[in-house]
Amino acid sequence: MVDQGCLPSFTVPDQYDIIVNPDIHYAVKVSIRGEKMRNNRSWILPLIFVYVMAAACVGSLQLTVLYDRTEGLKQNDPVLWNEQKIGKVQSVKQNGQDRASVQLQISKDFSDKVTDESRFVIQADPQRQGESFVKMVNLSEKGNPLPTGTVEGSTNLSLQLEKTERGLEAWRKHLERELERWEEELSQLPEREWYKELEREMDYWLNKLGQAGVETREYFKEEVLPRLEEALRELRKRLRQLGKEKEIETLEVKLDKLKNI
Repeated sequence: MVDQGCLPSFTVPDQYDIIVNPDIHYAVKVSIRGEKMRNNRSWILPLIFVYVMAAACVGSLQLTVLYDRTEGLKQNDPVLWNEQKIGKVQSVKQNGQDRASVQLQISKDFSDKVTDESRFVIQADPQRQGESFVKMVNLSEKGNPLPTGTVEGSTNLSLQLEKTERGLEAWRKHLERELERWEEELSQLPEREWYKELEREMDYWLNKLGQAGVETREYFKEEVLPRLEEALRELRKRLRQLGKEKEIETLEVKLDKLKNI
């Protein structure tokens, strides 16, 4: 029985020696023992079979994905990316640690799409009742090529959490740049424009926080609220010098509302 790399398992008669180089999947050597067998052309078919199977491996990517549960996944189930079949499941094996090792073979035409930003999720196949497939999702197009090796599998929940976390981080960076720009522009405005701009910013956050989740509220309290308070203190100082300090009362009421959300 031969089972090596992306080659399927098959039985070899005693008169043949099949050697597959473990480092080069398509390097296959077939030797035939005995002069009589050399003259027997029946060896041609198995030889052709081996080379056809080996040729299919050339350039393909072999990848092992670790899962806690395999959801009924089995050998030859497809691997899909953007609704295209890009490979198949080579094997599903328990590794003795309550985990499963799923070996994937990715076609050479799509091997460059597999990066360190790729995630692999086992899903139920709507086209085949009771069957499963592996869905590859790329979180970013800027990932580095992923060589043959072992990676952690994902679930639908872990994938969504990772997407949410990344989205929130990108939003935070964008907001940080906007706040810095806002502070710089604010300091150059006359008092009346400063007042209007600060009021617009407070109104934005009063509306935003009414529908925001815990993460956004925490970010506001840690990063945004201190800047609004500082801007209001500076505006109060300017208006006091002009004898117009009472004009800031409306903004103070809105700031108190923001603190209590």
